[in-house]
Amino acid sequence: GARVEELEPGQTGQVVLDRTSFYAESGGQIADSGVIVVDGARLLVRDVQRPVKGLVVHTVEVADGAVRVGQDSSAEVDPQWRIDACQAHSGTHVVHAALRQVLGPSALQSGSYNKPGYLRLDFAWNQALSGDARAEIEHVANLAVRDDLPVSADWMTLPEARERGALALFGETYDEQVRVIEIGGEWSRELCGGTHVRHSSQIGALTLTGESSVGSGVRRLEAYVGMNALQHLATERALVAELSNIVKAPAGDLPERVSELVTRLREVEKELEKVRREQVAASAGSLTDAASDVAGVTYVGVHIAGGAPDDLRQMVTDTRARLGEDRPSVVALTGDGPGKPVVVVATNEAARAKGVKAGALVRVAAQMLGGGGGGKDDLAQGGGQDATKVEDALAAIERELGA
Repeated sequence: GARVEELEPGQTGQVVLDRTSFYAESGGQIADSGVIVVDGARLLVRDVQRPVKGLVVHTVEVADGAVRVGQDSSAEVDPQWRIDACQAHSGTHVVHAALRQVLGPSALQSGSYNKPGYLRLDFAWNQALSGDARAEIEHVANLAVRDDLPVSADWMTLPEARERGALALFGETYDEQVRVIEIGGEWSRELCGGTHVRHSSQIGALTLTGESSVGSGVRRLEAYVGMNALQHLATERALVAELSNIVKAPAGDLPERVSELVTRLREVEKELEKVRREQVAASAGSLTDAASDVAGVTYVGVHIAGGAPDDLRQMVTDTRARLGEDRPSVVALTGDGPGKPVVVVATNEAARAKGVKAGALVRVAAQMLGGGGGGKDDLAQGGGQDATKVEDALAAIERELGA
């Protein structure tokens, strides 16, 4: 694009400096945050990228003052951001090492992403991790934090790094000179250009929050780091306390207490379902009493409060059988359970011989309900949105029969 010579307050643009203290996004670590100060003007750094080797581009927003090309500047990384970013990146290496210690050397990292307070790590593995495995990985990682392992960064040739057993990310290309990050010596030794803590204890804390599949043979671990880890644990502690108060049980008894409540709830639901079906069955027994003659067709049109689709289908076929085959008959039932109105229509063989089809009648009724439906000539179902129109839907079927 065109070169911009000046940026005004509120404008965004890209700035290139002769040298910078900002970390450009790479290796799974997001860019630093901070400001660039230019003769009193402040540029808020929103992103830092390295589009080509040796070129660092800062995406900035002018907070105040005007900026022109050629002015002297001071690049100031947000110190807390950098500390938190170092914790997350070193935490990623620690989790990778813990993963390999627990699962074995084949559990190799295939990708990662980290930012202040958070990390995720993708690794080669073909099955979900058990709860015990996750707990052990988290335990090993936090032991490494507790043990205050030294963290070192050394430059060497790529062959030297390979000879020392440094892990490289598959598919990445590396220069002849590479940077090797060690945490606890050979325990964690990886090629890496990111920012890191000086001792593992500075990571603060690690808590795994999730493990999932992200493709064939690839799993993903996610974790909070540092203060974010402590805040996550504090949130979970508050949640446990709230649940304990609700169910009136100590935290240690929560699993058993919740299991008991779920079992009781299921039993009550089964009992309610039994009662509901008995009520529906009782209603079905008297449906033939509602029969009337409409243009030579015996018509039963009834609304069943709370009737679910399965119930209505059973009821229309049972009622159709009770009416017999001596004369044409149509049974139409509407229900409103669960939630939305439904209509089910059944016709006997004598009615179908007169050209009366269940699918056509359902479409007429469902239109009144603000929906649609269809089915076979002998049995059809439809539904809609407006439960206040169920009686209108039944009346529409009656009108259709009398037309």
